[in-house]
Amino acid sequence: MNQQIFEQMGRFRQKVIRLAIFEKKSVYETAIACGCSAEKVKRVMKKWKALTKEKERVSVANESK
Repeated sequence: MNQQIFEQMGRFRQKVIRLAIFEKKSVYETAIACGCSAEKVKRVMKKWKALTKEKERVSVANESK
């Protein structure tokens, strides 16, 4: 888990990521648990995936140097 990226996000986003990705809940279960729409959960997950990919690219580039 990318702890630094996770800690930079707000409490709501942390809750969504914890439920949806780490606890393997569905988008709809996560939306119900967080009290938001499924679309909002999808947006948060999309942002998380983009940030983790970016972090991986940076670490790979630093290792190759």
